Amino acid sequence: MSGWQPTRRSFMAGLAGSFGLPLAARALPASPDVVVIGAGAAGIAAARRLIAGGRSVIVIEAADRIGGRAYTESTTFGVPYDQGCAWLQGPDDLPQVSLARELGFKLVDHDNARDVLFSGNGRASRTERRQYDRAFAHLEDALEEAEGDVAASTVVPSDMPLSAVAQTWMGPLDFGVDLTDLSTADYNVYADEEVNYLVREGLGTLVAGLGTGLPVQLGTAATGVDWSGDGVRVETTAGTIEARACIVTVSTGVLASGAIRFTPELPASKAQAIDDVPMGLLTKIALQFDGERFGLTESDFLTYVIPNEVPAEACYFLTFPTGWDIAVGFVGGSFGWDLSRAGEAAAVDFALGEFVKIMGSDARRHFVKGHMSDWAENPLTLGAYGAARPGRFDARAVLAEPLGDRVFFAGEAVAGPYIALCSGAHLSGDAVAESVTAILDGPSGCGSCDARGRQRVRIKETPE
Repeated sequence: MSGWQPTRRSFMAGLAGSFGLPLAARALPASPDVVVIGAGAAGIAAARRLIAGGRSVIVIEAADRIGGRAYTESTTFGVPYDQGCAWLQGPDDLPQVSLARELGFKLVDHDNARDVLFSGNGRASRTERRQYDRAFAHLEDALEEAEGDVAASTVVPSDMPLSAVAQTWMGPLDFGVDLTDLSTADYNVYADEEVNYLVREGLGTLVAGLGTGLPVQLGTAATGVDWSGDGVRVETTAGTIEARACIVTVSTGVLASGAIRFTPELPASKAQAIDDVPMGLLTKIALQFDGERFGLTESDFLTYVIPNEVPAEACYFLTFPTGWDIAVGFVGGSFGWDLSRAGEAAAVDFALGEFVKIMGSDARRHFVKGHMSDWAENPLTLGAYGAARPGRFDARAVLAEPLGDRVFFAGEAVAGPYIALCSGAHLSGDAVAESVTAILDGPSGCGSCDARGRQRVRIKETPE
């Protein structure tokens, strides 16, 4: 497929991100009701909700763009490429889905995507396919039946044929950690995905579009949050902002780094919770080809048989998503960290080498160029998404607790049954903003807090 060119429709879709927002949202308030730290999916959703409730808001973002870990760019390959999150997954009433349709984005249903399995340089045999399906089913059953909150590696069968293939998908590529570091409670908290879409223009384009017109100040990093008084004082690289409340949406990696200083210091329980939900890593290695499809179908998963040892050194692919001429490779967990440290050239060489092993040496002739995402080294993320340590799943609830009804926390790490998802971040930001609005509207307490003043954030109950 030829290089992507923006159409009037896609351009208008970007502009329409301010749909439904009052014109006042475009002005930067001097002393807002609420400061939102981070202009990713959670921060954008929070700001939209607060503004809809009549509250003045300023969103500060350390990067030079809106979107956070939802990042689509068209410079590298000439077509929309999601370096970060790429799927809209969640409940059937997910707000991002209806907003995307209103704004003219093309959603591609990915619920029934095929998983094409290769062995050597050819399609897997029927026996291997059955072994793969059986390994996946047994691993899923073992995790779902696990008692308590333990490391996934302690409950899954590891001696089944093709177990390493299934484990690589289920741990490093789904959660960003090896099964030794995957909490079974993290695995089992997920609600059923009632919608599952790819966005042809890019999920990052959608998230950025939803932020258009919001009072966002880019290139402004938060360096401190003083919650010692009645309100908050947020210190930034551009000065100090005073507000009645603050919503923090940065990653647990950034919180753990100490880049934002809290005064008073964070309670010991909060600091421990941050440590208990460290960042996992999913690194994307995209390979662009000249239009050759190698007999593969667009938007399918490409998996291949590997030695039955974990953690595995493997790169599985999403082939030509929504028709673009790129195959997006995924590596995660400990191997993802190792490959990221090795650098982009080494990562692209590895991914292309794996692709060539499957498709044959002629694939190199059709290769154009590659790219590796930098979430591991990016100081504004320091990983892809939070993964609770085995036995520490309850830390997510502690992480979500507000500080003195003045400092609140939102994002994928506290997104209930939609952790690690862009949709979960959006829902979390929306729910937390609703709680903050109730507090600001109340005389002294809030209807969204329990008898002990703790915030109740309800995103969506996990289906029975």
